[in-house]
Amino acid sequence: MINKKKKAIIIGIVSIVIIGIVVLLFFPWEKAPEGIVIGTSNLPDSLNPILEQNTQAINANELVFDGLVNFEVDAASRTIGSEFAIAENITQDPVTKKIYTATLRQMNWHDGTEVTAKDVVFSYKAYVEPVNKSPKREYLLSFIKDVKAIDDKTVQILFNNPIPPFRAFPVLTFKIIPETYNGKKLAFNLRSGENERLFAVQPIGTGPFKMASWEIGKWLTFSANLGYFKRVPAAGTLVIRKSIDPVIRLNEFRKGRINLILETSPLDRPKIEGISGVDINWYIPYAFYKVAINSNAPLFNNVYARKALSTSLDRSILVPKVTDRKDAVLNYGPFPSNLFSLNMKEYNIKPLEDTMSYDITKAQKLAVSGGINEKTAILLYPDSLGEFGKQISEGLVRQYANIGLTVTAKRTGDQVFNRLVFVEKDYELALLYCDGFDNLYSDSDKWYRSDGMYNISGIRDYELDKLFDTWDKTVIMHDWTQVTRQIHNLILSNAPAVYLFTIEKDVYSRKIKNIVITSDNPFLSAENWSLSGL
Repeated sequence: MINKKKKAIIIGIVSIVIIGIVVLLFFPWEKAPEGIVIGTSNLPDSLNPILEQNTQAINANELVFDGLVNFEVDAASRTIGSEFAIAENITQDPVTKKIYTATLRQMNWHDGTEVTAKDVVFSYKAYVEPVNKSPKREYLLSFIKDVKAIDDKTVQILFNNPIPPFRAFPVLTFKIIPETYNGKKLAFNLRSGENERLFAVQPIGTGPFKMASWEIGKWLTFSANLGYFKRVPAAGTLVIRKSIDPVIRLNEFRKGRINLILETSPLDRPKIEGISGVDINWYIPYAFYKVAINSNAPLFNNVYARKALSTSLDRSILVPKVTDRKDAVLNYGPFPSNLFSLNMKEYNIKPLEDTMSYDITKAQKLAVSGGINEKTAILLYPDSLGEFGKQISEGLVRQYANIGLTVTAKRTGDQVFNRLVFVEKDYELALLYCDGFDNLYSDSDKWYRSDGMYNISGIRDYELDKLFDTWDKTVIMHDWTQVTRQIHNLILSNAPAVYLFTIEKDVYSRKIKNIVITSDNPFLSAENWSLSGL
């Protein structure tokens, strides 16, 4: 009997070993790649910079592609400026002041083929091709009338209006892609065929890193471009690894399995400061928190009701030890309060008018006029905002009680949240973190145009649409600030949202040398990074 049992155990063990060998043969275990590992909640959805992309893809574009001009970080001053990249030199026509001529560097795509003026012309035309629905289309058209090749290494850019170099060069940071890929010319419709779709997941550029591998749902790897025009990147490999849960990301960071965390909560800093060998970079992002209001919900179809929500908030005490910090920017309108002071210090421009600041007496009267006192509402917030989202929501609940509105905060999964808020628009109040803007918030119209892709308030104002048309075409600084002021005031008159604050964003790193992060795109200095001890 005992021998039979032993025999059965031995057979069982042998069977498990054989099954294990078979599994490894047919489903080989792939070891996670090594290098500088960046932990993030999501991976890029594509790597074609011309098409609509998620935030992770926009960041990764900086690794793979260059523009005629690149934004670069100055490590000493921690400021961002523009430097020539694919263009070796750019000159302005002294007579018209509208024509810029770019002489291209002698440089190659990642596949070894030469960069030519035709690539620049193709890229611009693909950006403005309506079928691609590029998020940069309207921005580029508002500045540039035409781009044409003079010869293989010379490009002429015709602007719509005279424009000084300090304004023109940032426009020319749009990423350049090749006209020919895999030996075939790409179609202007970059979704049209197999070759175009392949480019989105296996792109070639001229940037400091090449796309090396893409393990769906797990990671992307990028290898150093040994022929990069500035210098060979110090790090041989960068890995963007998906780690959805922020708690798990922090734990992996502690254990040294992740070197860089981009998505952080303001509540995490005290925990991180207790970990030895951690560097904290921080900056004011081009982003903000707000509460979207659904004007189609019966409770909030009255503008007085919506305005009561804004004026009832003391934003400074919304999240103790965060929104009362000196670095917190309290916002009362669709553009962050520091829009002018942050970007145009030398012009000494009067700040945007504050018409929605805290005034509890006014708010209580508006609540009565709007019919929301003694009523109840639901505030949705997504899982991705985590504990910080919970604290903001709890602060909102407490303060709205002061105008007789009982709010219930409801946490939902991100997919459900996005479906209810952005697709079905079946919500009353929704807490949002709005990011992905440039320094002038040039694509704010997506949120407020009548047909804007992120217009979830249900408010349609055709006078505002016309203002945005004017805004897109205005390039003279004085005129632009005046139109911005008009847009600000008109949006506030409709009260589509409650604007909360912009706060410093932390980026945590371990064992990375020469890291400098001062903007929403963390990879501006990536070619200088290296792992400590290597």
